[in-house]
Parts: sequence; C-alpha cells; structure tokens
Amino acid sequence: MKRICVFLCCCLLLFSVCACTGASSQKMYIEPARLTEEEKRIAELLGLNQAYRIYDFHVDETVKAMRVNAYEWIDGEWKIMMGGGGRAFSDSEGRLALGCENIADELRIAVQSEHENSAVSYSSEAAEDTAGLGHTSSSFSGKEEIGYEREIPLLIQIVTSKNEVRSYSTDYFFQPEEYEKYGYEHVYAVTVLFSQKPLHEQ
Repeated sequence: MKRICVFLCCCLLLFSVCACTGASSQKMYIEPARLTEEEKRIAELLGLNQAYRIYDFHVDETVKAMRVNAYEWIDGEWKIMMGGGGRAFSDSEGRLALGCENIADELRIAVQSEHENSAVSYSSEAAEDTAGLGHTSSSFSGKEEIGYEREIPLLIQIVTSKNEVRSYSTDYFFQPEEYEKYGYEHVYAVTVLFSQKPLHEQ
C-alpha cells in the first residue's frame, strides 16, 4: 500500500506541474529534470528524492513510440526482465520518472507530456530475496543526444554479497564485460528508447 501511495504521489508531482525544458543547442536530448523550487519541495515532502529519477526529454515531430526496458546481465548478455512493449508517443517533449529501490522487485514508470499522462508499475513475484545483499546504483546524470532506435541507459544497479562494490557510470551498459571481472551476483539496467516506427512495426 505504501508503494502505491508513493507512486501516486510521484505521478501527482509529474502531472500537476509543467516541465520546463528551456532552449538547447541539441535538438533532441534527454537530461535530469531541472526541478523548480516548488517541485523540489513537493519531492522532499513526498520522500521522492532517493527512490525516483526524473528526466526531461525533447525529440522532434517524427517520434512514434517510446520504450523503457529493464534488463539483467545473465550468461554474457542483457536479458529483458520488464517492459519491452513500448507505448505510442507523438509529443516532442515531456518528462519521464523512474521509481525503484530494487529493480528486480519493482519498476515504476510515469510519463508526462502535452497529450500523454500515464503511469505503469512492473513487479516480479519470483524476485530473489536480496535482503542480505549490498546495493549500489548509478544514474544517468549528464545530457545525452537522442538518436532514434538507440537505447540510452538511465540506471545501472549492482546487487552483491561482496564487501567491495565498484560503481560504474551508465555508459558501461555498452561494456557489460566489466561487471564480469568482479563476479557480482546481479547486475541490472534500465534504458529508454525513442522510435520513429509505430508499435505495430516493432
């Protein structure tokens, strides 16, 4: 029940306050949201500072779909855990929020734009009990140019029993062999992809 309430509060934060993306030299990009002081106070009041990552994005009028995927690195490849279905999307700018403490347990996604207000939560009943394991997460913190049909990693999470855990930037989604050097039990990733293809063609 607590998770549901927090998720609804996050949606309220997303949907009730307009995103201010401002001008940029990059035509299509995604970056951490620049929250107003009012938005920051709301986030603090709702306890969303740690559990949620909020991003502003800008694309062009040719966008047709948006997809958020969660993966686990297993046997030398990224295997999808949640998402994959995508959603039709045609607005040129908006705001995306990701909510999770342990990606394997639950991932909450909310999107706000001119014509799109949606929220969905994925959970895994078969998730392994990781209560005794350590967690470390790396979030996308820069500004990335968006290229259609190309995944952009927004979050990397390592869950392990090892005493020492190295923190990697989200760019290491494309160099996952680095994680194998240290024998971490679980490595997860969350990505976003914008597409010019309608959902029925994907």
